[in-house]
Amino acid sequence: MRAWTVWAAMAVAGIVASSAVAQSAGGVAKDTVEVTLPAGNPFPPGPGSDLANAHCLICHSAGMVTRQPPLTFDEWKAEVTKMRAVYGAPLPPENIEEIARYLATINGRP
Repeated sequence: MRAWTVWAAMAVAGIVASSAVAQSAGGVAKDTVEVTLPAGNPFPPGPGSDLANAHCLICHSAGMVTRQPPLTFDEWKAEVTKMRAVYGAPLPPENIEEIARYLATINGRP
């Protein structure tokens, strides 16, 4: 992506950024960018919220997840498994059930 395209995209998204050009050891200019993203809201407190905040907020806002239709534990487990297997979410497999249980608690159905 060209630098101006990145800046335009960040401006549209409301992201504050600063840029500097640094010289590498070989004398080649290297762009560096600092980005400050807006603060997001965490998931509601409860058993498993720490895992959801650590793993789900990487790609999703808590609001986006909680606005989904209520799912059963098994449906949430399938969704969390899909996020890991299909989309590459950096989620240890041993945490899938705990996150699914948490999501079913805050946005689930029997």
